[in-house]
Amino acid sequence: MVDILKVAGVTNCKTWCGESDQIAPAFAEAAKHKPEMLVVLGGDGTIRTAAKACIGTDTYLLPLPGGTLNMLPRALYGDLSWQDALRSTPAAPLTKALSGGRTRDELFFVGAIAGAPALWMEARESIREGEIVDAVEKSAVVFKAMFDTKIRYSISPEKRGEAEVVAVICPLVSEEMSDSEQALEAAAINMGSAAELLGFATAVAFGKWRDDRRVTLSKTKRVAIQSSRDIPLFFD
Repeated sequence: MVDILKVAGVTNCKTWCGESDQIAPAFAEAAKHKPEMLVVLGGDGTIRTAAKACIGTDTYLLPLPGGTLNMLPRALYGDLSWQDALRSTPAAPLTKALSGGRTRDELFFVGAIAGAPALWMEARESIREGEIVDAVEKSAVVFKAMFDTKIRYSISPEKRGEAEVVAVICPLVSEEMSDSEQALEAAAINMGSAAELLGFATAVAFGKWRDDRRVTLSKTKRVAIQSSRDIPLFFD
């Protein structure tokens, strides 16, 4: 990264590298230096943490794809590698304001998941780290929790009900919204059985989940959810 920036004429750089548990302190330290630009090579979750560190500053954020899905960088640069994205941006810089969501003190710029599938993200991390047994155990917990907990949601007076999952998608990564829309795409997903869950997973794999009869879609600025049990949440 430093070599590419040197070629672009950027020489006064400081770098931080670390594992996931070191990311937040690194960004907090970086913010104290008040950099003109914060370049982040990581996944969508790491980029989200970096964006939070830039709040209230004049720092520009340059997020590079270094994770698994890389939804935010792909929406910004297409399928460019992080090296090519880092070369092209200083050569022809363009600023872009991103719309995002907030729940209490948590921000998200890709999306948020409320419900048992949020726990699947833990299983995904176990697979990444090669802990297959742990991943299987976590997946079993999620599968049971999926049908134990119902979420009551309210998107508008006309759109409210119960679902196993409520997902909120930000404009930049939504297929149905323009980048500049000041709204979110909300999806309430109601699975009646394990068989329906598997059928829905197949639809998602082929990108046809929006047409599924078990999905209620809306554009909105606010979604309210509640449940008699704790609601797992995941943000990217």
